[in-house]
Amino acid sequence: MGLARKRLDDEQWKLVEDSLYDRARPGGPATRNFIVFSLLSSAIASMGLLLNSAPAVIGAMLLGPFITSLLAIAGALIHGWGRRLALAGAMLSIGIAMSMLSSFIVGKVFAPRLADAQLPSQLLALTKPGLLDLGIALLAGLAAGYATLRTEAAGALSGVAVSVTLEPPLAAMGLFLASRDGEAFRQAGLAFVTNLGALVLGATVALAWFGFADRSKRGTRTQAGVGIAIWVALVIAVTVPLAVYSQRVIRNTAFEVQVGQSVRDWDPSVHIVTLDAQVASGGATVHLEITGPRKPEPAWRLAEMLSDKRGSRVSVTVSFTLTSEDEALSTR
Repeated sequence: MGLARKRLDDEQWKLVEDSLYDRARPGGPATRNFIVFSLLSSAIASMGLLLNSAPAVIGAMLLGPFITSLLAIAGALIHGWGRRLALAGAMLSIGIAMSMLSSFIVGKVFAPRLADAQLPSQLLALTKPGLLDLGIALLAGLAAGYATLRTEAAGALSGVAVSVTLEPPLAAMGLFLASRDGEAFRQAGLAFVTNLGALVLGATVALAWFGFADRSKRGTRTQAGVGIAIWVALVIAVTVPLAVYSQRVIRNTAFEVQVGQSVRDWDPSVHIVTLDAQVASGGATVHLEITGPRKPEPAWRLAEMLSDKRGSRVSVTVSFTLTSEDEALSTR
């Protein structure tokens, strides 16, 4: 059975061990490539996010070099290899620093100020992590661990890189740091920690189940148990704010749908350009940017409509741009 537990023979074990730990240590043969691809992938991801270009972001994901370090961390946790864990962590830290430096520079050059209302959708999504992101990262980690031990499935690692990766949230963190948006920076940081923690946890489970947990190759069982327990605790700690934030996003999304429907009833002649609706304990706020051929109905009427539907106070701010058409025909 493909999903049955198995044990690697010595040759397979050596192949996996060498492929991970020779490439996941500072000063090793892969260090220069790791730094170069960290810089380039983050720069491409940053520009792709600013342009809202999915192909550019996907290309950055495929260039990203972090998967080997994450798998090396997972393997070190299984066996309690403290030194290898430290080396893989140091390699990962170098990549994180290089990536954030690259995206910070891109942000300073191309986007010194990012207004929340004008964020591209892909960049905005990285400020709204949720439990679904955690689930995707966990499953991607399982896929990465499985593909590492099964040579016939090694091609799936590129799919893992696209499904969940560290480059987009790191790029977003650098961009928000450059624009001094502390709240968005923290949310992108939560997305980054979510991907990192869940991917390593998933990879740890897959590596252990599919043959890398050979006890004869371990350091000490106590070290392995403590390391895995700490990592599980980290993922659980991340789950709590994700659950809270997911509920908030669901409430706000439902309210935005309600606002959109109410705007059509309030004034059918206007067109919504941007809509930001937030639900809070004391009521709700709506920031609406609209266009239309004539001055819209008073904003207080929309506020009253929404307040009646919700049974709570609603604050509405409307920005309006007049649209007009002018046609002419030459006399000749």
